[in-house]
Amino acid sequence: MKNINESTIFSRRSIRSFIKEKKVEQEKIDILLRAAMQAPSACNKQPWEFLVLDDEEIIDSIAPIDRHYVLASLAPLVIIVLGNEKTTYRSENGLAWYPQDLSASIQNILLQAAELGLGSVWIGTYPDEKRIQGLKKHFNMPENITPFAVIAIGYSKDKHKFIDRFDSSKIHYNKY
Repeated sequence: MKNINESTIFSRRSIRSFIKEKKVEQEKIDILLRAAMQAPSACNKQPWEFLVLDDEEIIDSIAPIDRHYVLASLAPLVIIVLGNEKTTYRSENGLAWYPQDLSASIQNILLQAAELGLGSVWIGTYPDEKRIQGLKKHFNMPENITPFAVIAIGYSKDKHKFIDRFDSSKIHYNKY
C-alpha cells in the first residue's frame, strides 16, 4: 500500500505554472476524457460534454471573457466541462442535478491528470452568469449547454510537496 503522501488523492495540487511549450500528448488527453466519463451521475444520465482546447490562439481567446481565465492561457491544454440541460436528471421540482455530476467528472480529470504526471487547476465558471454567458457566446454553444468549469492542464514548471489538510474539527459523528 502506498504511503498517504504518495497517493494521487493526497499529492494532487492546483497547478498554476505550466511548461506551455510542452504539449499534452493525445493519448493522455483521451485518458483524461475517459476518466471524466467514468464519474458517477444521478440516475446514470451522464449529462456531460467536453470542449477540448489545444490550439494556443483559441486558448488565449478566452482570457478576455473573465480575468480568472487568464490562468488558462498559461496552459497548453484546456478542457471546458459542459452540462447538458436536456440530458441531466431532474428532481420532481425540476431542479437539474448536473452540478453534482460534473463536479465528480472534474475531480476524475484532476486526479487522472496527477496520475499521468500532469498539473491541473479547476477554474470555476458555474454559477457565475457572466462567465457562463461569456463562454456560451464565444463558442456559439446551443441553449441547452451550460459551461460549468474551465480546467487548465499541462506539465508543471514546479514540484509540489504533500500538504496535510486534515482537520478533525470538521468531522462530526452521529450529531452536529
